[in-house]
Amino acid sequence: MKKGQACAFTFLLALFVILGMCQYKSGEAMGNGSLQPVKTIARVLENNGADIRQWTVYTREYAHYIENDAAFFKKLEELKKENRAFHWSFDTNHHMQKATGTYQHPFFQEKIQLVRTVTNNQSQTYILYEVKGLHWNKKIWKEVVEKIEKKSKQLFVKQPTFFTCIEGDFSDNMESGLFDYALHLSREFQATPVESLQEESLVSLSAYTGQWENVLPTNNHPMNLQIALRERLGGKTTVVIGTPIITIEY
Repeated sequence: MKKGQACAFTFLLALFVILGMCQYKSGEAMGNGSLQPVKTIARVLENNGADIRQWTVYTREYAHYIENDAAFFKKLEELKKENRAFHWSFDTNHHMQKATGTYQHPFFQEKIQLVRTVTNNQSQTYILYEVKGLHWNKKIWKEVVEKIEKKSKQLFVKQPTFFTCIEGDFSDNMESGLFDYALHLSREFQATPVESLQEESLVSLSAYTGQWENVLPTNNHPMNLQIALRERLGGKTTVVIGTPIITIEY
């Protein structure tokens, strides 16, 4: 598999999972560790000398009660009313309606999306919520957790499952090689490798750890951790870690 194909495959897989086209298990309740993987990933990266550049948290819920234009725009007005500080935009075509609201905090951004698709006269609507920030700070993260808890109660009927992802850089060259270092990082999570992709300057490793209950089934073994390492020009190595999968292009 070529580099571009690998990145595209991972990105498309992430979209399928987020939009609910794959089944997975959700175990932890809000306030009892559902966002703990973010802190764990950040700690592992910092302990191994990585500079954190970006982190993201995604979640979504299928809005089965929104089946037509009237219900869609009624929900959109409700979202706008409840989130007046957000800047809203709207896109539409023959098969999709998408409303996006964003709010830029000093150190992180919130995004709410209401997306309705129509395929073969079948309508599906999802509410998506994303929080994204640069760098990493425990004090800021405490504020982020409070914001996510509050917003989740407002947006979703059921307890959501979170997809978390952190990106960073190693400034030094990998003495042991990319794949060996990916294995090292997986051991930091007490994870068992499931499958991998190895190229000259890119390694992607999927694994399973019993630390987290969110699980994505595969043909051979469940997984809930992905680690990607890519060598960059100038001696830097980019690392991306996500659970249950990486949800950004790398």
